[in-house]
Amino acid sequence: MTSTCSNWGRQSLAARVISWTLSVLFFVMFVVAYPSIRKAHHDLFEKTHRFVGWTMLGLFWAQVVLTCNDAKGASISLGSACVRSASFWLLAIANASITLSWAFLRKVPVQAEVLSDHTVRLHFDYTVPVNGSFTRLSKRSLLEWHSFATIPAPQPANGRPKGYSLLVSNAGNWTKAIIKEEPTYIWTRGVPTCGVMRIATLFNRVVLIATGSGIGPVLGHIQSPSCPTQLIWSTSQPEQTFGEDLCHIIRAQIPDAVIHDVKRFGRPDLVKMGYNLVKSFKAEAVIIIANENITKKVVYGLETRGVPAYGAIWDS
Repeated sequence: MTSTCSNWGRQSLAARVISWTLSVLFFVMFVVAYPSIRKAHHDLFEKTHRFVGWTMLGLFWAQVVLTCNDAKGASISLGSACVRSASFWLLAIANASITLSWAFLRKVPVQAEVLSDHTVRLHFDYTVPVNGSFTRLSKRSLLEWHSFATIPAPQPANGRPKGYSLLVSNAGNWTKAIIKEEPTYIWTRGVPTCGVMRIATLFNRVVLIATGSGIGPVLGHIQSPSCPTQLIWSTSQPEQTFGEDLCHIIRAQIPDAVIHDVKRFGRPDLVKMGYNLVKSFKAEAVIIIANENITKKVVYGLETRGVPAYGAIWDS
């Protein structure tokens, strides 16, 4: 140990500068990741973590090499000192893990089906995901990524090959541009990953609650249900916004589904409606896909009444 680390604790100026630079960059990432800042400036949060993270990875490599050079004995080569360093191998594993996620980056063809000026349905044919999964899309692969729930299409239908689709609703500049441009190609990264709707397979009877474009994540389960299912869908002008075909699929699979038009009937009491439907349908659980405020309100309201309820955890 003495021969390999005889200069331990004697950091060079370069190593110290890098250490302080890393500390500053860590602080920047912590500040941008603060929940209120992250939610108010999500694009800034995403870009900061991506580019600052990559910068820090490079700085960590430089720090490891410099630290090994400072600590090694005179008879030990720099290469041997690095190979014997645990930090070197931990960083190599971290680097490989990050690189692996980008190894699945691809530009895939997409067919855009405009349902209204508020919603577009994108169809893909490069894979068939499982029910309850989501995928990530981007127009600029280095700058931003957006997650969407998949709607599996295990069999060809309506002249389209098997694959999957997803709903994109106008909820910001990126989604608005997708609806307007009707892209023919788009970037994807990774493989479809299981999301909140995957837990539907744990129950024998479930009630689904969706608001607006939240119908997208539950549609895969509705088309190929793993158990008897009932639905409450609260949205504005469902047929005009999402198309008659989508509404027909829902009614064909769940004839007595509750489709509440908020423009005609106003906003419903989803806690009360969900609780009553659970009791009449004898459901084991409720799964809700909605915005953060509604999700937390409904989950809390049902759980305080003794009904197991699940929704997104809103951790990003």
